[in-house]
Amino acid sequence: MIVAIADHQLSAEGLRMDKARSINLKLWLTLISTCCAAIFALSLILFSWQVKKDFLIEDTQSDLSHAITHALTRLESTPQTSSLAEIIANTLHAQQFSQIIVTDRRLNVLFSTSPNQTGENALTLSPQLSNTLVGLTAETPIKHQYDTQRQLFTSFGKVAYSDESVNNLVARPFLIMTHYSLENKVSNLYAHYNRNIWIVISAVLVISVLAITISYYFIHKPISVLLALSNRLADFQFNHATSIAGSGELKKLSDNLHKASSTLQQGFEQKKLAQQTALEKQSVLEGIFSALPDIFFIVDKAGKILECHYGSNGTMNIPETPFLGQKLVDVLPAHAAKHFTKAISATEQSGQLTQIEYRIDSDDVTKHFEARLSAIPESQKLVVAVRDITDKKRQEEVILHHAFYDTLTQLPNRFLALDRLQQMIHEAKRNNQLIAVGFIDLDDFKKVNDSMGHEVGDKLLVHSAKILKNALRKHDTVARLGGDEFIVLLGDIADQHHISAIATKLVHLFRSPFEIDDRSFTISLSLGLAVFPSDAMTPNELLRKADSAMYSAKQLGRNTFSFFTESMSQDLNRRLMLEEKMRLALANNQFEVYFQPQYDLRSQYVVGAEALLRWHDEELGWISPGEFIPLAEQTGYIIELGQFVLHTAIQQINSLQHALSTPFRIAVNLSPRQFKDPSLVNTISHLINEFKIDTELLELEITEGVLLSGDELVRDALFELHQLGILISMDDFGTGYSSLNYLRQYPFDVLKIDQSFIFDMNTSEQVQQLVNAIIIMSHNLGIKVIAEGIETQLQLETLASMNCDFGQGYFLGKPMSKIDFEAWLAQYALQPLNIENKSLSIQDY
Repeated sequence: MIVAIADHQLSAEGLRMDKARSINLKLWLTLISTCCAAIFALSLILFSWQVKKDFLIEDTQSDLSHAITHALTRLESTPQTSSLAEIIANTLHAQQFSQIIVTDRRLNVLFSTSPNQTGENALTLSPQLSNTLVGLTAETPIKHQYDTQRQLFTSFGKVAYSDESVNNLVARPFLIMTHYSLENKVSNLYAHYNRNIWIVISAVLVISVLAITISYYFIHKPISVLLALSNRLADFQFNHATSIAGSGELKKLSDNLHKASSTLQQGFEQKKLAQQTALEKQSVLEGIFSALPDIFFIVDKAGKILECHYGSNGTMNIPETPFLGQKLVDVLPAHAAKHFTKAISATEQSGQLTQIEYRIDSDDVTKHFEARLSAIPESQKLVVAVRDITDKKRQEEVILHHAFYDTLTQLPNRFLALDRLQQMIHEAKRNNQLIAVGFIDLDDFKKVNDSMGHEVGDKLLVHSAKILKNALRKHDTVARLGGDEFIVLLGDIADQHHISAIATKLVHLFRSPFEIDDRSFTISLSLGLAVFPSDAMTPNELLRKADSAMYSAKQLGRNTFSFFTESMSQDLNRRLMLEEKMRLALANNQFEVYFQPQYDLRSQYVVGAEALLRWHDEELGWISPGEFIPLAEQTGYIIELGQFVLHTAIQQINSLQHALSTPFRIAVNLSPRQFKDPSLVNTISHLINEFKIDTELLELEITEGVLLSGDELVRDALFELHQLGILISMDDFGTGYSSLNYLRQYPFDVLKIDQSFIFDMNTSEQVQQLVNAIIIMSHNLGIKVIAEGIETQLQLETLASMNCDFGQGYFLGKPMSKIDFEAWLAQYALQPLNIENKSLSIQDY
């Protein structure tokens, strides 16, 4: 990538530069330096020759001017009678003129060093004399002419007199003309240069050698090094080290090439690393693609499919080629394409992950899919991951169905019934109508269960549900609360006589015998009725009063129905009595904590126990937790009772830490009312510090009722307890309608499957699948699972095969008092699960 960028930059730079031509720099530099040295030497010789020659001419001309000036001065100041020959001899003879001529004004020769020229006209001897006389003036009395061919100086000097007269114009000298030859001096100079020519040639050779040497060391050799470096760079050899000393341009070029080499080496290594990383990532992606059951599309912002990847073991193995180049909206049904168009637009605008779900219907099956769209950074592309979530949808439907419907009878459960009742109340208020709530309990159903088994009892419940559902109108509701308890919601009632007619019909239907497994059964029901708005205005109050009416029907001999009356408030007497006794029960040690063992279904060793509160009154005997716990919750005594259970359980953990060699966990139930106590976390923390226990040995169980309010106090308390290291468990999982949401919002470590699931697990394939789905879901969320209510070997084996983590129930061990539990632990704590021994332990304790 770096090389490509560099080439691009160089090519771009080349577009801005003038074209250049390359030559063999070493050859031409050698030739040019040699030629330059020779030319320089030759020019030096010629220049020196010319300078000396010119100097000789100028020096000779200066001497001639001086001599002639001196002669002219003598002639001008000498009387006429003086001898010209003597004057000439004294002034000019020393200059060794080849010829001296003196003329008068008529240019007749008065004196000449050449014989037979005296008396002749000077113009005859020198025709150019007439042109020369024009240039001789008082200011310029002397003029020289040099003949370069003959190497001869011809000089002229005009004599000036201050007292000239006509009579003596001819008698006096007027002009001096001399010839001075430089031929001998020039010859001598040339001879001198001939004698010293070898010195000049040697100098030329020295200069040439010096030029070649300098060129070699400072040009040829650096260029060779740079060429070698560039050849290595061309072969992608970036780590070759060369060095050029100095500070010139070639040094800078070398440094730049070294920097470029280092940069290219680094870029090459980064490129190789990037390629390796890309290959590794590609391998990882291929591994992910092959491992995931998803289809991955790479699409552009217009939804055009550019790439398609999917694993070989996926559930959606479809040919890749038909998708490439097409748009998602063209290969999907119209409703799915519409979802994708909106999702692509939303992802493009927000840049965040967008998730959609859609379905595709075929002739024989409906498939559900989940698509996640995410923008690829620094690109105009999106990645789309499509997963088949049909099985997940089915599991969610099963779970949601169970959240609102009874798994055995498929009737609405308590939550859905109360929700429908609330809607009916709103409608009845608008239409000024009555609503009847019937609470049904099957008479002597427990005897059927105990005598003929749960399987027959379940069939009896299913048959009863069908009778109730078929007997009522379509807009009425039949729901199962649990066990053998049902409720009926009757709307659109004009008067109470209509209610009585329906109640009579239901009672008579159950008086008729019916067959189950070739056996004839006759079972009756007790029905209590509460009417809106005369008896109550809220769903819970209506249900509570219908329950009271049902107990009244029981007291009337069963197999009948009863409307709620104020006289039925007698039940409040027991409530008030229990409330009064509860104030003193804790102080009188009437409350006691029992412990029921919990087993690790993998190792088959006992690993913990659940702390259960029990109340025995001297007058009333054993009081059911189902009776006094709600009362304690309503009165607020549950906080004090909860502290008692926590104190006892943590004290027991401390005792078992020293008695047992392996960790032993104890679970404690916390009620919704306890979470309204702002000192709950501090109380638990104080007990932990007081007894010095490992916080991981304490497990706090909460029901969905704790979370229904969504109170921030509850949320904060749970997170603070979890930060202390205490395990948080959801009890009775599956009985509420929003348990899945709670698992996501709160820090649960353990999930406790409600015993109603375990009870129906081996009689209903749907329930068994639901239990398995809960276990798998919990494990995927990192949550341990404990099953409560294990009562048979088959239930235990089924749960173990589903990889359920822990189990508890009467089959494994019943709740025991502290003393009995410690004795039981001493005998069985270090033994693996043994069914026979457990059976004996139940009888012994």
